[in-house]
Amino acid sequence: MSEQYLSAFAVDGDALLRTVGSGDEALVRSALDRIAPLTAAGRLLRATDPAEVEPALREIVGGRLHPARTGGYGWLLELLLPGAGDRLGGATLPGRGWHELTGTFRAWGLPALAALWARPWPWPRAEVSDGDPWPFPCLAAGPELDRVHGELAGFDTERIHEEPELLPGGDEDAAEEVEWLVGELLPDWTAGARERGSGLLILRDGGK
Repeated sequence: MSEQYLSAFAVDGDALLRTVGSGDEALVRSALDRIAPLTAAGRLLRATDPAEVEPALREIVGGRLHPARTGGYGWLLELLLPGAGDRLGGATLPGRGWHELTGTFRAWGLPALAALWARPWPWPRAEVSDGDPWPFPCLAAGPELDRVHGELAGFDTERIHEEPELLPGGDEDAAEEVEWLVGELLPDWTAGARERGSGLLILRDGGK
């Protein structure tokens, strides 16, 4: 059965962008040191081979990004985010079609949340070449994060059960997970990021 994994962090996105070309050797070493404990905790989906990870990390801190690198660099966020801010939580959503929530959020009058869900955060480049990176990082900060928080605070979760056709794949069985996501997880994560004066970065990825 396919699944989508979410990890949420309170981070300073601008500071994370500045790691590109920073020459930060400590960032490389600390990221490599996280591989074993994150793997043991079942929280690492992709970055598992130090022999592959270290050259990619050095390309980042050296500012020498290779457009042809297989998989790009987004997979390294699993290792970098724990050192860049506070982990707010994680979740596993069963099944497929969770990207379809972009249209669902718009239909529910949640445009800021829809924009957050749909727009990939362009790290480490200024642009995302294929427009659909995996893992999929999305970031809201400042006034945008405030708008997302306000939308969630005013949302009536009864709509989730009243409009099952808007759920991922039109599957009414997804209602419980959508209510958990929109009614509990996202409000908690947005509140946690705002309390810390940080942005909210959600990293979405597919199955192990």
